Formats: sequence, structure tokens, C-alpha cells
Amino acid sequence: MNTAETSITDTAVRKFLKDAALNEILSCEVQTGFHLRKVAKGGSWRYRYNDVTGKRRVKTIGTYPSMKAPEAAWWAREWRHSGVDPLAERKEAREAAITAEQEAKLRTVGAYLEGPYTRVQSRKKNAGKLTIGRVRSVFASWLDKDMLTLTKTDIEGWQTQREAAGISFSTLKRDFGALKTMIRHAFKNGAIPHHPLQDVQLLAPTHEDKTKTFSAERKEDRRMLTDAERTGLLSGLEKWDEELRAQRRSSRAHGKPHLPSLDDVEFAHWFVPYCHLGIHTGMRCGDLYSLTWKELNVQFGRLQKYPEKTLHNPDPVKIDLPLNDEIKAIMGRWWKQCGKPSDGLVFPSPRTGKRLSSTAHQKPWDNVKRLGKLPDELVFYSLRHNFISTMLTMGVSIFEVARMVGHKSAKMIEDSYGHLCPAAAATAMQAFGKAITKQAPKKSRKTSAA
Repeated sequence: MNTAETSITDTAVRKFLKDAALNEILSCEVQTGFHLRKVAKGGSWRYRYNDVTGKRRVKTIGTYPSMKAPEAAWWAREWRHSGVDPLAERKEAREAAITAEQEAKLRTVGAYLEGPYTRVQSRKKNAGKLTIGRVRSVFASWLDKDMLTLTKTDIEGWQTQREAAGISFSTLKRDFGALKTMIRHAFKNGAIPHHPLQDVQLLAPTHEDKTKTFSAERKEDRRMLTDAERTGLLSGLEKWDEELRAQRRSSRAHGKPHLPSLDDVEFAHWFVPYCHLGIHTGMRCGDLYSLTWKELNVQFGRLQKYPEKTLHNPDPVKIDLPLNDEIKAIMGRWWKQCGKPSDGLVFPSPRTGKRLSSTAHQKPWDNVKRLGKLPDELVFYSLRHNFISTMLTMGVSIFEVARMVGHKSAKMIEDSYGHLCPAAAATAMQAFGKAITKQAPKKSRKTSAA
């Protein structure tokens, strides 16, 4: 630095600070606006200038003795020659820092989860709530973490901790998938400039975990119900219906005559037609709960509904099923019992008239299993497995079955139920062979016979 940039010497500074009064100024004779001001503890280098509006501004450069005159003068000279407004720059830098900090807060896992993503998932109702709850619970320690800072190392560390806690690989895969889907949504929604986990995958499962996963998939039992299970299911429904009627008769006879008789209605409980409809359509519990009379037309015998799990998709697949005579008759009787409504829920809460809770079917299902002597591990979702499996073994194409149960792609059906198709394929190949033989020229058949 050139000492000629200021007339203020170190000797002059020491003398000034010794003799001057508080707030007195020592001005530079070389640079206009550059000066030293005496403060309680030493001196303050300052630069006085006019901003673009003509307003007089003063910018503190540094303090004496930590900053000497040549260095302070250099800064004043740089600002004056470049026409910079140092106070305005500082303000802009501070505002930019605040904005960056605010943007980082909006990019946190928790902020996006509780804000935009919750609004999207709320369209899926119960399924959406479960997704939000899963991410919030499993990744609780990451809620304040900027999504853009997530790395492969973070995921591997999380996976290792969860595995040490005994969490299965299938659960880890489902949890990570939920987080990755949310971050993908944030990227597509413009909340973040890139997807930080786009190419990140979980570490391969251990041999032990592979064995557990295989066992779990087998336990899930994607199959048809056995003849004994089908008989037990229908028997259990009848016995439970009668058990409820008997309990009501007893209650009315023992101090509760105000309770309506169940002997005068077709079904003693909503779960009976609910279960029958599940058997005949393979619909998920959530779709049965949200089903309306506009979607289930008992007079025309047709069920048309968009599954809740696909409502958020731009082009959701509609379930479109013609009802067979048996379920059409059952639902027709339930429709009459409900007063022949033209709209509203098919299975509303008897108390509130609103949608039933997602677990409302569990207790009735347990009672039906008890009375029908069904295995404890049989879940209501088994009815969906039974419907899909039966359709496939009857020769209905995988694509058609996928459409019947509300899947846009046949891949899931093929992956989960493909083991049921070889028999159908073998039958088709035999039929094809016979058709070709029938079309063969007579001469060829004689030659072959010879």
C-alpha cells in the first residue's frame, strides 16, 4: 500500500488520540471523506460519502490500532474510485444471507413434509396420512436437515443403524422409498434444483435378511382361499349375523327395550355386505370405506370407482366391474335396507353417518374368523389375493386382472401372482396346438399317420 494515499501518519494518530476530545475527527488531506474519529477506546477509521440519492453516508472501515492508516486509506480509495456504496453492499449481502437462510429452512425435510407434501398426500386420505406419518417418524432426526445436503453416506448410515435395531430390509426399503418419493416430488415441484438421492440405493440386504424377506413374502400368502376357508368364511358371516341378532334380542328382553330389533332387517351389521363385496370384487378396505352409491349402481349391476391409491396420479385407472348375480342381489338388499339412497357412502358409520375408521372392520373380521374356524393369520386383504388368484387360474389375462383391481400396469400382478399363470399358459398352448393340427392339410395328416 502506498502511504501517499493518506496524509495521516501513525505519529499524528497517536498525538491526536492523546490530545483530542471524544468524537473529534482527524481528516485526511489526500482523500476526501477519509478520516479518524476518536472513540472511548482508541480510534475509528471512517469513510464519508454521498450515495446515489445524494444522501450523506458514513461507513466504518476499522479500528485503530488494529488497523493502521495505510490499510484503512486503501479501502476508502477503492470504494471512491469504483463508485461503490459500501453500506448498500453490506445491506444487500446481509439480505442475501437472510434470504439464503430462509430458503434453506424451506428446503428442510420437515418443512416440505408438513407443508406442500402434506397437502398432496391429504388427497389420498388414509394412505396419505400413513405416508406422512411414516416419514415423520422414521426420519425424525432429519426433519431440520436441508434436503439438498442429503447424501449416500447419510442413507448408508441410517440403514446401518436401523439394521442394528432389528428392522427388516423390506421395511427399510419401504421407508427409504417413502422419503425418496417425497424428495422427487420436491424436485419436480421446483422446491429444490436437483434430486440429491436420485441415484442412491440401499446397501444390498444380507443373506439373513434375504431369507427373512423371502419368508415374509411366503407368509403373505398370495393365493386362493382353500375350499375349507371359503366355506368357513361364509359360515362365519352367517353365524356372526345370527349371534348379533341373538345378542340384541337378549338386550331388549333385559332392560333395553328401546334398542331397535335386528330381526326386522336384512343384515344385522354393515360388515356382512361389506365382506361379501370384498369377496366378490377384491377391493381394498379403503376403497370399500369410501365407496358411494353413485359408484356402486345396484340397479344396473355395475361398480365403477377410482382407487384411492391412484387418485393423485394424472391419469388414474378406474375399476369397472360388472356385478355377478349373487353380489348384485346381496348389495341390492343392503341398498333397500339403507333406504334406497341415490348417493352417499355405501358403508357409513352407524353413529356419525360419516366415513368409518380404517380399522373398523378388524373386530368384525376377527369374530367371523372365530365362528368360521378360520386361521388367525388370515387377514381381510386375503380376499383380494383370493380374487386375483382365482381370476388368473380361470384364464383371465394378467392385463385384464390388473385393470379389474385398479392397477395401471400388469407388472405388480405378474411379479406377485405370476406363479399362478403357468397352468393357464399350458392349457392355452394345448388348445393352440390342437387348433394348428386341425388346420393342417389332409395330406400332411395321412403322411403323419403313416
